[in-house]
Amino acid sequence: MKARNFILILAVATCAVMFLADAPGWADKPVKPPKVKPIKPPPDEEEPPDNPVDGFWFWRWGHMDGPHDSAKALGISRDGRVAVGSTVVVDFVRAWRSDIDWAIATDDGIPPLYNELQVQESLGLVAEAAYAASNMTVDPCPYDKLAENLDWCGSLPVGTLTTGTVSYGAQWLWAYVADATDPNYVAIPDFGGGLSDMVINDVSADDISTDTGSYILVGTGNTKTGMQAFRADTAVVDEDLVPVPVQLTITDTFYTEQTLQTSSAQAVSADGTIIAGFGGTKRGNKAFVTTFLGIDGTTGEALLESYVLPAIDGGQWSEAYAMTVTDEGFVYIAGRSDSPKGPQACIWFLGDDPEAPGDVIWLVKGLGGLSKKKYDSVATGIVYRPGAADGDLMVVGFSKSILYPSEAFVWSGNPVLEPDGENDEFIGYMYDLEYILIKTGVGEASLMGSSWILNEATGVALYEDGTARIVGWGINPEGGVEAWVVTGYPEDELTTILTHDE
Repeated sequence: MKARNFILILAVATCAVMFLADAPGWADKPVKPPKVKPIKPPPDEEEPPDNPVDGFWFWRWGHMDGPHDSAKALGISRDGRVAVGSTVVVDFVRAWRSDIDWAIATDDGIPPLYNELQVQESLGLVAEAAYAASNMTVDPCPYDKLAENLDWCGSLPVGTLTTGTVSYGAQWLWAYVADATDPNYVAIPDFGGGLSDMVINDVSADDISTDTGSYILVGTGNTKTGMQAFRADTAVVDEDLVPVPVQLTITDTFYTEQTLQTSSAQAVSADGTIIAGFGGTKRGNKAFVTTFLGIDGTTGEALLESYVLPAIDGGQWSEAYAMTVTDEGFVYIAGRSDSPKGPQACIWFLGDDPEAPGDVIWLVKGLGGLSKKKYDSVATGIVYRPGAADGDLMVVGFSKSILYPSEAFVWSGNPVLEPDGENDEFIGYMYDLEYILIKTGVGEASLMGSSWILNEATGVALYEDGTARIVGWGINPEGGVEAWVVTGYPEDELTTILTHDE
């Protein structure tokens, strides 16, 4: 990713600070979230039900028209309506976007179930991958897969495009431009130093600023000292109407005062204020979370309050990839951490300091892996489902298993650290997603059977009906790489169907 010098007028900076003034101040003592114990699923060795859980389904996206050899879903919007990813076309990787509701409702069975995100290929540009998308703003979406001028209902996909050997951060189809034509995209080339290699990893919810219809973009760009995280407001642009990326220097504000040598922003909250990711140190990567407070009107630097997040006891490094913020303002972060049993998926959250009772600090809890002997797992998505029978938090990702080097998993529970009697470390359970689909009868009903290998779950979101949607990719029955989506993941019914091997 690239670096770029920026100049912001004091009025804009002041407005940004005023806008964020009502956000929770992280300089104050953090308040830990309430502890809600999940219900342990009871043993049940019965055969899958004749009728799967209503609305719980597995869908395959297929391949696009023409020589499209494979496709991967790499992200999902926080409203669960838009999926994005990449597909291989001959020798090129192309970004794509899909309206999930339209894809699973279409009855013609003819690809594409998604559309390529276009760029000006005559200039040597290639839309390589999309990693995230904002929510839809138009419902229902008048989507036409064959239309040359697509109305994509307000969603803003983000990712990267390439030209030659360098990459630009990319956003497609400004949602507040009603007459957008195809192709319609904006590329962030660098921080201003011409070093290139920019990637946008995540985008906020829609209309952060109602006056401008702006979005907050976060990602990574290249500088002379290495890769650095950035934040960009689509309402703050240069003379070419390109969003201005602001470098984020991550320094632990409260504990160690450690400054990360490099950094990458991987996730942003819906309101664009909280950012999570990881950065480099002499002992490996360290996960971080930071709150954006505004822009210094004198220096033009980002004002931040940052925490370098801990690794699991005995581990040396950590990386954060996803985040969810509850309506009450509690922040949960998911990623992975090194540990004595190997790298494992984990959750960071605020809790009691074991060495200073009464103080609240950031804690980490490992989620294990699908292989019990040695872990190798990573969390890629997290959502908060208040009141769910198997726990308020749902985490997805992928893990090494007994059979495969990578299988998609779903973890449900709550980060409860105190012993609860019978299960001293019980906080939740990790399941092989393929096992869930087969055990519930969804796999057979969806014609998935046992011939799929679900390699990676790459994102999760709550849909409007309160159920979860999970996207990812795997090996299809024909032996090819194909994107998939699981819809309608229930809150309650699975507790009577699933088992967990201790």
